[in-house]
Amino acid sequence: MKLSGLVAPTVTLLLFLCLHVARPVWQRRQQGESLKPGYCPEFLLECPFILLPLCECDRRCPRMKKCCFYNCRKQCVEPLLD
Repeated sequence: MKLSGLVAPTVTLLLFLCLHVARPVWQRRQQGESLKPGYCPEFLLECPFILLPLCECDRRCPRMKKCCFYNCRKQCVEPLLD
């Protein structure tokens, strides 16, 4: 196989890796925006697997609920207030 035949797959792989690494940073910024008061309750059990999320951010939760990781998935829950 010629070197030019490896360029396209290598570039594609590098692009995929860059996007995969950059995504958590974007998610952390979005999660850092606390639009609603309170804190997420802690979930101390170990999950054998992670279920599909039911929310992405606080804005998508009804009333005063927050989007938190609880019971092995992200979902809208009642926050803990100070």
